[in-house]
Amino acid sequence: MSLKKSIRKRSNWYIYLLTFMIMSLICTFVVYNMWDFLFPAKNLPSMASTSGDFLPDASFNTTFLLMLSENKGSVPEYYMLLNYRPRDEVIVLVPIKKNLYAEVGNVRGALTEHYVQGGAGGVILALRNSIGVGAERYIKFDKDSFIGFFDEAGNTPVNIPYDLRGGIIEFFAGSHELTGEELYNYITFHEYNQGEDYRFMIHGLAVSNFINKNSNNLLVSQMQILFSRILNTTDTNLEFADFLRNQQAYLFTTQNSFNIADYYIPTGNTDENGNFIIAETAAATIRDRFGMSGEQIN
Repeated sequence: MSLKKSIRKRSNWYIYLLTFMIMSLICTFVVYNMWDFLFPAKNLPSMASTSGDFLPDASFNTTFLLMLSENKGSVPEYYMLLNYRPRDEVIVLVPIKKNLYAEVGNVRGALTEHYVQGGAGGVILALRNSIGVGAERYIKFDKDSFIGFFDEAGNTPVNIPYDLRGGIIEFFAGSHELTGEELYNYITFHEYNQGEDYRFMIHGLAVSNFINKNSNNLLVSQMQILFSRILNTTDTNLEFADFLRNQQAYLFTTQNSFNIADYYIPTGNTDENGNFIIAETAAATIRDRFGMSGEQIN
């Protein structure tokens, strides 16, 4: 008789334990699925979209110095300033001649000489002294990193007015969608019929076309891939923290701004030593186009 009671008590305990475990699992499942509803997250940055009432302020404005050389360790042949102002929905591109004259301390000469003496920082100081425009960030592409980045981001629409032939490089007149390698060959083409100044118009137009075509409706993951490619393949002072800090502004631009890139070609004179002396009116125009109200940086 006592043996039967003992067996029955153990059996009842097992049933209670099993019931408790099942109910615990059910409750856990319910709470897990309702957690976001019961306890909404606060003050967490969105990684997929930006709120409709977000409007970037002037703290997101940035000027970049872009440079391009054929080889990774070479002195850049091409220079460009890029001013990004998301609240104004503006990107302004200014191709800069490599023989732009500037004075920084005891270094007097072209941008290429300032790069040799002080690297990208030396060029930034030279531009500050000659034009009155500073650059917070720089990116130096070589041929391989340039081709890789533009292939990752998308083709560049250009309209070529006349046939270009030189060695193995050949472009026919007409509308084209250039790959990264084709764009590199196009902007570094050895000689244009309309002179070397024509090259800078090509640079400004091609890069602005590229931005206007490929900057709309990007996902955060796509922008992160492009940003990581720059970090891993170019010479730059950008950091991934810059991407995280400016992510909302980038999202605002890609979701709300269309055909925002334009370019300006500065005028000036070339002296007897081959140095390009920028006109003060051109420098003032650059500062104005960069939202600096014509004030020169000291």
